[in-house]
Amino acid sequence: MINISHCASIILCLHLAALYAFCDDSDLIPQLRKLPSVHSVKSTPIKTKPKQIIIHLLNWHFVSKEDFASDLSDASDKELSEAEIEKEYLEFLNDVEVVQKEQKQILRYLIKHHMVQTVYMEGLTEKNLSVFNSFIKTLREFEVPDGDGAFDLFFKEQYRRDCLQMGAAQLLINRQLESVLPLENAEAFEAANPVGKDGKIRFDKSTEEKREDEMVKILMKGLGIKVIVLGGGHDLTGSIKRMKLDSVWYVRVSGKQYERKSIHSENKHE
Repeated sequence: MINISHCASIILCLHLAALYAFCDDSDLIPQLRKLPSVHSVKSTPIKTKPKQIIIHLLNWHFVSKEDFASDLSDASDKELSEAEIEKEYLEFLNDVEVVQKEQKQILRYLIKHHMVQTVYMEGLTEKNLSVFNSFIKTLREFEVPDGDGAFDLFFKEQYRRDCLQMGAAQLLINRQLESVLPLENAEAFEAANPVGKDGKIRFDKSTEEKREDEMVKILMKGLGIKVIVLGGGHDLTGSIKRMKLDSVWYVRVSGKQYERKSIHSENKHE
């Protein structure tokens, strides 16, 4: 008779051994650097065999037209027309789209060669996860029109904007990814919101550090590679050091289009 508990123990040991071997993949960074869409790969030094690898895809945020128009108006010396705002917003959407295209190429590589099936997303919490999944279900079931009439073009553009709002989670729509999980602790996320009740923006370093600490705590559940889609302004190195996580390997991946957009944005604000 087969000893079920003994077999289960063997399977568990093999599974854990595979995870540890998986985390020790020395080819990960060289292979990422070879991808045509990647500009740079930077990682934290690590002294021990890693139990977790955090791969941070630097993200260029999608924002709604209303928020974009508000920011654009604040930065402009003159009153902008609706046509000018629409033109600027369409250019912004194009920038977001090319950055997301790079992210999806990197993710497809990780899915194929490193068995990644889950992505953790900025802004996603346990509180809004069900709404997010419902939205993905709606996009999955929507039939994109193939005509070129006014209504067809309108629905195509609306579908495009909805997909851009989902970011790299678009890979859920055609089931290339199995799931997208919350990267945020709801309370820390809300506390770090820089927009006050008066509408003014104020950044608080301590609340932002707390928010990033909570992200790392979420990522510490389980072993292996954890891929996160998070704005390039965030760097979890400080949280990892504060929490003394010597077995965590943190890798920041910047795409070529992301880098181009970042440089363009910096030059624009000089």
